[in-house]
Amino acid sequence: MACPAAEAGFARREPRDAGTQGVVKEGAHGGTTGSPVLHSMVATKRRFNPNLQRVRVMLAGKAQRAYVCTRCLKAGKVQKAL
Repeated sequence: MACPAAEAGFARREPRDAGTQGVVKEGAHGGTTGSPVLHSMVATKRRFNPNLQRVRVMLAGKAQRAYVCTRCLKAGKVQKAL
């Protein structure tokens, strides 16, 4: 049940750990590129980054703070610590 957030290569502050599925540490969704189209039809490149939140999650049986994308939180791929 791995989240694509942990595999795609969006750099974050902490090193990646093998037992942290769904938690964004070194890898993430990586974002996509696209073009915002203005009224004048000028299209410049831009990057759509993932929505990462720093939340307390259960990792290896204890609560830790980690960066998690909101898609993974909403899908239930990460268990939040209470």
